[in-house]
Amino acid sequence: MRVTQNQMTRTFLRHMNTNLERLSKSQDRMTGQKYKKSAENISDTARAYRIRQELYDNELYTTNIRDIDAKLSSAESDLNSINSIMVTAREQIVLRGMNDTNKMQRVNLAQELEGNLNEIIQFANSQFSGRYLFDGSENGEPPFSVENGRLAYHHIPVDNIYKNSSGQLCYRYQEVPDPDNPGQTKKEFVEPDSYTNPTPPTAPVVEMVIPEDVDQFVDIGAGITMSGNRVEERSAFNLTFSGLEILGYGKTEDGIPKNVYSQLQDAIAELQKENGDFDRSHMEDISNTMKDSTEDLRLTVIDIGTKTQFLEKTLEGLENDNENLTKLQQKLEVADTAEESIAWKNYHALMMATYQFGSKVVPTSLMDFLQ
Repeated sequence: MRVTQNQMTRTFLRHMNTNLERLSKSQDRMTGQKYKKSAENISDTARAYRIRQELYDNELYTTNIRDIDAKLSSAESDLNSINSIMVTAREQIVLRGMNDTNKMQRVNLAQELEGNLNEIIQFANSQFSGRYLFDGSENGEPPFSVENGRLAYHHIPVDNIYKNSSGQLCYRYQEVPDPDNPGQTKKEFVEPDSYTNPTPPTAPVVEMVIPEDVDQFVDIGAGITMSGNRVEERSAFNLTFSGLEILGYGKTEDGIPKNVYSQLQDAIAELQKENGDFDRSHMEDISNTMKDSTEDLRLTVIDIGTKTQFLEKTLEGLENDNENLTKLQQKLEVADTAEESIAWKNYHALMMATYQFGSKVVPTSLMDFLQ
């Protein structure tokens, strides 16, 4: 078989172009990229895009968890402060107020306790990132305030709040004539007949559900799902702190407030009474209810600690996932510069050998052009 000059030239040019392409791609990979176009490696590109999405999602979950953890820490600190105030106040009431027959000393104790009231309000209205910690809504005003001398939640007396048969926080009111504006009416809050089993409202008494008590959920990577327009609680993290649930609302069957602020108010009022009017048994009832409230606060703090531990474990898992995904991403997208440097040397040497071979078989004029 006769090999013509044209055949040798075409063969040489084909091999030269192939070697040039390999050298060029190796040169590109020296920058760290395995490939510049998805068409160069469709399988790895598809996997790399999926990994990028997973890394992005994990970064979002990680940010959410860190924000939640900071909010939990802030809430835990505030509740610990309120609990400490109530524990100290109860110790003073039990050890000094209940057994002190001197009115002046009881009044002095009441004045000391009055300073705690403002502290409780401040902690109950604590903010984090521009939102009130113990308010389930996104209302722009503090959830707790003192109105007509008593604690109110969004202008609703805390002592009048109760749960209906559906488990909703409610209050009652009726429209009464407004003496300051003849011909107009105003809303007057009504206490339920029983805080544990309120009778159904009858006209003109109206039962209203408190709209501010709304849950807020955050996606932490548990596969958030919806049931209609509601979030499935097990698929997301509930970041709601209900100030009413934590600090208490309504009264006991004996008429003792369940709210820590109101308990302290009633204790102060009792301590300021004259010796003949001072009711030691009433102080005992207040003290016992305060003990229950502080125990509930302590359990809430423990629950926050449990949630924090859960978040730490979840964050640790996400960080491990990120580390593994990053390694896989580098394997798919990033070239090994050390290996690629060796490969480039080989391609370069092969290219030089190709030119040398071409100088022997290709016409001089074409070789001069190629060089």
